[in-house]
Amino acid sequence: MIVTNDPPRRPWPPAWRALLIVGVVYGIAVAGVAAWRADSTSDFRDFWENAVHFRQTGEIAADLGVHNYLPFFTIFMLPWGLLPLPAGAALFAALSLALFAVTVVLVENLLADVPSRGPRTAMWIAAALMLPYVHSCAVLGNVGLLVLFLVVAAWFLVERGREWPAGAALGLAALIKLLPGVLIVFFLLKGRWRVAAAAGLVMAVFGIGAPVAALGPATTWAQHEGFYRRALVEHSAIQTLAAEKPRKTLYNNNALPMVLRRLLSPVDAAPGRPGGPLLVNVADLPPRARVIVYAALAAGLVGVSVVLTVLRPRRWPPEGAQEVALLRGQYGLWCCLMLLVAPLMWTHYLPLAYWPLAWLADRTERSRRAGRTDRVAAAALVLWLVAAALLAWPPARAAGAQLAAVVVLWLAVVAAQFRRST
Repeated sequence: MIVTNDPPRRPWPPAWRALLIVGVVYGIAVAGVAAWRADSTSDFRDFWENAVHFRQTGEIAADLGVHNYLPFFTIFMLPWGLLPLPAGAALFAALSLALFAVTVVLVENLLADVPSRGPRTAMWIAAALMLPYVHSCAVLGNVGLLVLFLVVAAWFLVERGREWPAGAALGLAALIKLLPGVLIVFFLLKGRWRVAAAAGLVMAVFGIGAPVAALGPATTWAQHEGFYRRALVEHSAIQTLAAEKPRKTLYNNNALPMVLRRLLSPVDAAPGRPGGPLLVNVADLPPRARVIVYAALAAGLVGVSVVLTVLRPRRWPPEGAQEVALLRGQYGLWCCLMLLVAPLMWTHYLPLAYWPLAWLADRTERSRRAGRTDRVAAAALVLWLVAAALLAWPPARAAGAQLAAVVVLWLAVVAAQFRRST
């Protein structure tokens, strides 16, 4: 008989058990709300209708609310079209929240010295600060929490030395929502060719191969051509800044081009509201000037991110806690950047900033334990909270409160690249 001396099982910390119970209760409540409003104001309804239409006709429609997604997305969402709409919305919301919970645990596992002891204050702060946007994403039935999970999972796998699976996760995220494609550039700059190659391979096989198999080459080409026209031309930054009547002007859209358009020209940020137009402009510049301002800001954001990524740290894998912290911060920098260069940034996109938010919360806690105060990181967290409170005030949202919160995160991470790791 083989006798093994297995180590005794450690009891699960009570804080984790309490968190699980609260999370389950909250998830059930949100799933109920998602089911109740599924046929009215729900992104999931659009996904579901498009999936049902594709299952019944074999065609991908562009007029059922899924016009800014690649053809792969409809095929990816096809199984949800087999369920009744309320049941599908409830299950999708519950699974999205479960993925966010897993994301929080993955991040805590990376950042905490001894994650098994229970959730730290930094984790509670980061999760609480992100909750308004997570709630919005889950109730709407948007895919943001799934994309966030894939983005964090990619970094988690990279830190574990599993670069091929990491790239596969990142490639899938970029197929679902193009924004994470920006992170592939980060890995290219770092010379992580396996991550970039795996991401590209997944995007080619599933992004092109799956539609070709389902629709045929000609239809696949036409679908991608339509996507390019709708998502990359009609909703481009130049179009937003220069068109006489730009699209998606509602204050929920906090993308940099749209915020600049509202601030630099009189654009109604609440079209059709009973109280009349909502204007927040501080100037009325011609289209060319608006484009120049945007180009300068975008170039600065991208340029600083690229320079910092190339220069520090040079080694891979990084050596020592300080270089590890720098590298983690740089990934957060690019998570912010993918939101800052997005042509559209709705409120429910903001969960994608969870990694830099959690990284700054971790720095704040570590500096406090060391008897110091990381004022920059702490200020970024406070300003993020202020922006979340301003969700209740449409003029602040129209003026870019949520965009400003992401910019503050980006600036705080940039500042941290020049400071000693705590």
